[in-house]
Amino acid sequence: MYILRVDQFGEPRDREFAVQAYGGPTQANLVLETLQLGSQQLRQAARIAEEQRQDLASIADEIFGSLAGFAPHWRIPLFGAQLGISTAQSAIGSSAMERTSDAVERAHESYRETESLVVRWLGAAQQITQYPEMYPHIVHPQGDRALAAAWARTALVNLGHAGVLLFARATRKQPAIRASGEAGGLVAQTLLEEVRRASKASTQTLNVDSQQLPRMESHGLTDYLEAQAGVAAAGDFSISSSTTQTGQRHIVHIPGLELPEDLEDMDLDALAAGELDLSAGRGVNSLADAVTNDSANLQEVIGEALQRSGAETGDELLISGYSQGALHALNIAAGGRLARRYRISQVVTVAGPGREGPIAPGVRTTSFQDVNDPVPRLMNEQSQLSSARVEIHYEHQAPEGRVGGIFGQSHSYTHNLEAIRILEGDANTHLDAGQREHLRELAEELSGEHQATVYSTEWDAAGTERVQQTITEWAGRLQSGTEEVRSGTEQVLSGVDRVR
Repeated sequence: MYILRVDQFGEPRDREFAVQAYGGPTQANLVLETLQLGSQQLRQAARIAEEQRQDLASIADEIFGSLAGFAPHWRIPLFGAQLGISTAQSAIGSSAMERTSDAVERAHESYRETESLVVRWLGAAQQITQYPEMYPHIVHPQGDRALAAAWARTALVNLGHAGVLLFARATRKQPAIRASGEAGGLVAQTLLEEVRRASKASTQTLNVDSQQLPRMESHGLTDYLEAQAGVAAAGDFSISSSTTQTGQRHIVHIPGLELPEDLEDMDLDALAAGELDLSAGRGVNSLADAVTNDSANLQEVIGEALQRSGAETGDELLISGYSQGALHALNIAAGGRLARRYRISQVVTVAGPGREGPIAPGVRTTSFQDVNDPVPRLMNEQSQLSSARVEIHYEHQAPEGRVGGIFGQSHSYTHNLEAIRILEGDANTHLDAGQREHLRELAEELSGEHQATVYSTEWDAAGTERVQQTITEWAGRLQSGTEEVRSGTEQVLSGVDRVR
């Protein structure tokens, strides 16, 4: 029998706290955004030039389409020639400015796509290549099991995305594989569309009762996030308001997904039987709202709660979110009901999935995530970086970390809070000057006294039933497919036994 010895897998070593930050006011971002601003001005100038061309053409039609154009004066033909030249120059100038603007926009899109790809896949590659250093934690009796479990879950997600990428490349040369991939994609899109329709047809209602958390003094970002730790147990989101030199400021915090306690024991049979509880305000209905509906339902109830708290049109709004709440926060920052009514200035996300596309102009966003947290990678989307957006990835080995939770200990709110506290205490080591200033301004805006009012919500019974029916049908299809695969496998094994 082969037995592993301690000297074969080595001693587990503590992982140093490490940070990789992206975005912020870097030279590349500032140059790109300056070019974008110039592109917008060129497009405006092109529109003005086109209007001038139309005016000149209209003048030419009026003059030379009437008897005035036949007046026996030598200046008339000369004027006509000059008018024609000016009209042509306006057309050429307008076209040139349009082409230049289009080229700048294409260059910006190409850079952002490449940047997103580099951040996504370089991070995944770095995480997976940690295996030799993680192996001792997996097999050694004194290894950090919580760290190993969190790393393994994230590696599986990364490998899954890599498999999808390789599959996509294979389909280019293999028609049969491409056909099966397109069929699978069609099924996924159909399911997503069913969930989207059910989510849009659902209604999220703000409950009458609210609850106030104890008043707390915040001296920075970590203090503020710690003050919001009790929101999830009390309701679905919180609002705290204060008066600043520029007017009223309202801070909204949105916790993460609320799942049934017995979810880990739930299998496809239970899902197909409709046993998943969808009544929670931050449950699966809310997840569908975030993923397929740009958080339209949540924006509606938050808007109602803000009006209850005395918010006026044009007031400043800061939003923070954790996990699923982080995706809601990014949806709100990208536009919608709240962005039209209030001035959103800052968005903070912790351990949240990415959201493809830019954030609305004027909104500064700061995102925090652990490299060994699978949740930010689940959707395989990367938020677009900019001079106003900073994304901070850290590796934090918690000294008292425990194995547990459906997403692992690196996803927990407490774990990320500890990491952000370390980062905030030693920002000079981990961030460049622009990113430090970005973080300092955020901490300054979140400092002060907070009296959070927590609001809870509920979903209408009909909408809940529609979403549950969609999930039940989806689970039934998977269950049927699993049974077919199992049956086919048994037939193959039976045939092998007969051959033997």
